[in-house]
Amino acid sequence: MADDQDTTPILDALAQYASSGSISFGVPGHKSGRGATADIKRVVGAEAFSADATTQKGIDDRRETQQIIQRAEALAAHAWGADYAHLSTNGTSLSNHAAFLSVAAPGETVLVGRNAHKSVIAGLIMAGLRPVFLEPDQDEDWDIEHGIPLAEMERKLAAHPEARGAFLVSPTFFGVVPNLPALAKACHNYGKPLVVDEAWGPHLYFHPEMPTAAIRSGADMALGSIHKMMAGLQGSSIMLLKSGLIQPDRFALCYDLFESTSPPVQVLASIDATRRQFALEGEALLGALLGRARRARQAFAEIPGIKVMGREILDGDARHGLEETKVTLDIADLGITGYEADDWLTENVNLSMGLSDDRHLLACFTIGNDDQATDALIAGIRALATWAGSRSARERRGRPPGMPRRCELRTVMELTPAEAFFGKVEHVPLAQAVGRVAAEMVTPYPPGIPRLVPGQLIDEAHVAFFRLGLQAGLFPLGTSDQSLKTVRVVA
Repeated sequence: MADDQDTTPILDALAQYASSGSISFGVPGHKSGRGATADIKRVVGAEAFSADATTQKGIDDRRETQQIIQRAEALAAHAWGADYAHLSTNGTSLSNHAAFLSVAAPGETVLVGRNAHKSVIAGLIMAGLRPVFLEPDQDEDWDIEHGIPLAEMERKLAAHPEARGAFLVSPTFFGVVPNLPALAKACHNYGKPLVVDEAWGPHLYFHPEMPTAAIRSGADMALGSIHKMMAGLQGSSIMLLKSGLIQPDRFALCYDLFESTSPPVQVLASIDATRRQFALEGEALLGALLGRARRARQAFAEIPGIKVMGREILDGDARHGLEETKVTLDIADLGITGYEADDWLTENVNLSMGLSDDRHLLACFTIGNDDQATDALIAGIRALATWAGSRSARERRGRPPGMPRRCELRTVMELTPAEAFFGKVEHVPLAQAVGRVAAEMVTPYPPGIPRLVPGQLIDEAHVAFFRLGLQAGLFPLGTSDQSLKTVRVVA
């Protein structure tokens, strides 16, 4: 059955349910849309409601004797080269939370890449874990953090034999993959599992010109966002396990702790359909995608004032591979910030970018971007450069003077994230936060990497980074004070 990749158990069962005319006195309350308002059905489609089925007594019977979900998960595990798979409907954020508890118990120590997503830090808080942060490679030319160097992993493994496992991100938000085979081997030499937040890389498995994927590189667990780089609905994610160090039953039970008992079946069906799509057509789809991304890269490189991050940055270690469909641009020489550029592109040419910050723009190409969209992006970036060049010297301010670089944002932990988050707290003005211990995450979004985590000592560089970043256009997602006039700190 695992080889039958042209089948879609969830999608087929959902189609059968939607056409069955079942009369329900259970959930959901809208009863296939009969109770839903006309305006919401116009906006999202009546089919979204008619396909809003349950797992039990919906796409499967009361006792799940048809094993619809289980069959789909077995197909997914085989497609991605894993032994086990679980389908998540709350994004890789949920997957990261479950991953920690699959490896460590409250109070235990874990190694964690400091360039991890905010959901990883949330997992540390919920699981009550003690993190030892792995410092990523700092690319000072680009002011970007790449992967974890092998020497850093080996140092921390040797210094912390009590650590239960290592957690890192690959690819990074900017598409860089570290030397995962070497990192996995280092972890396994110490008897520790390697867990990879592969949110931006579940498609890597399906094309030979992509960097080698996590499970194929020896990682014990990989967590991928189907909705980011493939074709699933928002929230669709997959958890993959191929390990002799993580117990499969604990993996399954920890997933069950977080997954809803009423998952959106449309999201599950989109994972099922996307798995079939990539298992059967992935190489052709990704080959065409790489062609479009490479064409755009070449066009951007010819625009004065714009630099394109390419394979020249690779070093075989923390910068082992580059996922070329993530196209990173440095636009500092245009005299504008990435925030200004992002807003101009949205307002003037109706283009939405994957990331903007004080000096970068990032275009995230997926199979949903065709040749026409690629042409529009190239034309839009050219128009942006023309607009920026037409501005007066007074208008072209660019990155705020004195704004700290990422390598200056040090992480010194005074408490565990859980101790700080759940302890006695108060709010202080940002300018008065120097020397205090953060009790919340402060996360520029995107990329969603917290610059402050609960338990971290706040220093002058952090305050300057946020103060000047806010002036430039930085957006801190999920803070207690969205304006960041105040910060939640340990009392």
